Order: sequence, then structure tokens, then C-alpha cells
Amino acid sequence: MLALRSAWRPSGALCRVACLWLLMAGSGMLQAADSSASTLRLDLPPRLQWMANYGYCGETSLVSAGLYYGQYLSQYDMRSVASRQLAQQLQASQLLLGVNDAYAAKRAHLKAVSWVRPAGSSGSRAFLRWVKDQVLRGSPVIIGVYANQYLFNGDTAPAAGDPEYDHIVTVTGVKSRHALTLPAVYYPDDTLSFDDHGLWTRANGAPLYTFSYRFAAIQATRREANQPTAPPYSLTAAARPYGLAVSGVTDTAQLSLPVRVTTNVNAESPAMREGSSTRPAPMPLRLTVVVSGLQPQVAYHLYRYDKLGSVPDANFNAAAQKAAQMWRFSVGRGVSRFVQTVPIMSNEVAVFRAVPASAP
Repeated sequence: MLALRSAWRPSGALCRVACLWLLMAGSGMLQAADSSASTLRLDLPPRLQWMANYGYCGETSLVSAGLYYGQYLSQYDMRSVASRQLAQQLQASQLLLGVNDAYAAKRAHLKAVSWVRPAGSSGSRAFLRWVKDQVLRGSPVIIGVYANQYLFNGDTAPAAGDPEYDHIVTVTGVKSRHALTLPAVYYPDDTLSFDDHGLWTRANGAPLYTFSYRFAAIQATRREANQPTAPPYSLTAAARPYGLAVSGVTDTAQLSLPVRVTTNVNAESPAMREGSSTRPAPMPLRLTVVVSGLQPQVAYHLYRYDKLGSVPDANFNAAAQKAAQMWRFSVGRGVSRFVQTVPIMSNEVAVFRAVPASAP
């Protein structure tokens, strides 16, 4: 059974230690510009997680993947979905990889697959190859990483922290000096980039968000990950890695078009209070909804659903009455996208699906 993970925020003194670490050569994290390298970055803007109640890192990761596929949920609602509406201050309410992540994705009408270690393979090497493969296919991948317990907490116990992972992050891209082709191949000098959802902060308290590591350098044992000279994050080299790839929305007929949602701010404020299960007061949000892959002179429907229970998994036009809003549109020649701005409150659900008006 998995231990329940917690969240940390580094102190100012330890941030200064980390600043020294960032300047160290040979860490494998910071790299000079390489014009010969190929980079694939997914459109996943950084998002700030709530730090209360053991941290909302898993929830924020799935919220981020949902936005990538055209839907907004608050961290509060994502935890409620994952935990079957348990009180949110309970450890058992967290969205955790290997526990309730696939269930939460399904309830949110997202297609997702968990990583399964192939027989006879090296765990972390095979895992990184799988992560790279999923990213090259355009799928956001949510993974568990070690947090350096010395840098985060000043803990000098060699094996401090969870034996499998402490924190959940969203992979945002890969970089390689080799061709980025499918099926993906593991190269030790490939680079993995991810969003840590603002857990690690600079000395002034500002989140760093984006981290990049070479494949060979990110792998570490629990003890190696806690060394004072080690980076803030590592991937287990000994225990089982955990990952969830989100490949799209649930659409059994496969007629829906790509939809992406961005928010005008990357955080929900006010934040959740420690030890509370009461939803914080909502804030106004402005969603920018982009539908792509359009053909000229074709009529389309864009639906917005305000409850997860109302979202169809097929036959969107036939179930039009379930939508809270609907836009009918078409585009002219040379235009392949439709953009709609939708104001909501941060405690609302906003799931968007787009299909041809002629779809069954």
C-alpha cells in the first residue's frame, strides 16, 4: 500500500542553499543552449497548486491536463471527484498516482493510461522511454518525483521522505540531440521538462515552476535524492515509478475536435486553508477556448457543460439539451481555429466539446 504524500515549501535559508546548487556545474539539470537539439513542448502553462491539506499537486496536474483538452475544474472539485467527496482535510482525500488517479481521470471524462513496467525491463529507464513516447504523441504525462528532503525541510535523515515519490508534477516537454520520432528511444542525454506547480520557490518566495533534467541525471535512489548537493527533484531509480498519461477526452465515436482552454490567471485565490474542508470563496476567471482542426464553410457546434454528470461521452449533438451553452459557428478560407472567451467563477465547472453540426 502506498504511503500518503505530503507537500513542502522550502524556507528562505534553504532557498539560498538551492541557489548555490543551481550554479553548480554537472548537476544535469541546467544545460547550455544546443542548436543541434530538437525540442517538443506541450502547450501546458504553469499552474500554482494549493499547499494546504497535504498539497493539491495531483489535483493540479489533472486540472492542467484537463485544460489541455478543453475543460476547467477547480482543485477543490478535482479532489472531490478523486476522493468520492471525502472531507478535503483528510489524507485519504488526496489525488495520488497509483491510488485514484485513473479513477479521477475517468470521472472527469478524460482518457488516461497508467504506466505498467514491461517484464524484464529496467524500471526508471523504461519509464522515461514511455514518458518520452507519450509526450511525442502529444499526451500530457503526470509523474511522481522525490523531493530533496534536505533542501525542502532541512531533514538530514538519509532515507527521509516517501520511498516511491513525494510530489506529483506535469511533464511539459522533451529535448533530444537525436530525432524525435516514434516509437521513442531512451537516450541518457535526453532532457525531461516538467511543471512542479509552484512547490519550489526562490528566496523571494516566487515559484520557479519549470525544471529540466537529463534522463541520466534525474534517476536517483532515495538516499541520493536527499543529498545536500542533489537537485530539488529526482525520479526513483530503485522503487517503482508512477505515471499517468492523459491522451484525450472520452469520445467513443471519435468525432469531437481538439479544444484547448487557457485561464487569464494560473492560480485560484484565495487558497484553500490548512485543515479546512470548506471551499474557498470563488474568484472571477476568464477562459479562452480555442477549437482547432476546422474546415472552411463547415458548420460546427461548441458545447459548454457546467456539471461533469452532464457531459456525454458520444453523440454530443443528440444530447444538446445537456449543455449549459452552445455556440454555432463556421470559419472562412485560411482559418482553422475558432476562439471564444467565456467568463466564469473559479468554483464553476466548464467542460467544452466541439463537433461538426452534421455529426449524429
